[in-house]
Amino acid sequence: MNNLAIIVSSTRPQRIGGRVSAWAREILAADWNVTMLDLAEIDLPFLDEDAPAGSGIYTKSHTLAWKAAIDAADAIVVVTPEYNGFFPAPLKNAIDYLYAEWEGKPMALLGYGFGAGQRATTALTQLLQNVKADVVGATGLKFTEDVSMEGEVTAGAAKVAELTALSEKLADAVDSDDAAA
Repeated sequence: MNNLAIIVSSTRPQRIGGRVSAWAREILAADWNVTMLDLAEIDLPFLDEDAPAGSGIYTKSHTLAWKAAIDAADAIVVVTPEYNGFFPAPLKNAIDYLYAEWEGKPMALLGYGFGAGQRATTALTQLLQNVKADVVGATGLKFTEDVSMEGEVTAGAAKVAELTALSEKLADAVDSDDAAA
């Protein structure tokens, strides 16, 4: 079974990202070995490496631990809220820490918010394409329809099917990478 990392990108004290991520994990765990990478727990400082990420020279222990976590994942699902039409700053920071590690990495996006996180996932797709990640698609949960403001996920079968379809695309991308290797 392949390894899937779910990145919980919100670090706000009153966040619901953990509950949305747990919902995703419950659905995806049947087909993947799932690891949760919670940016609030990982607590990366604002980018502090001496060399740019493109150099591949990492010296800080927190960067090396983050690199190891990303390297261990065959694929990634990023769970992101939409804050002011964008994804949260700690997620941008976490992406900026690395460069080559994102290249070709199969990734899917799960947004949430009043617009189902669509603007955040659109912006995040552009950023991930800039670092050459393989973004296979996105879906989202809309406040009051699919998830409450308190984080209770009430998404129906259609949203489960969308997440399952993204999981299948991730698996296909991993299989394609394995065949090419």
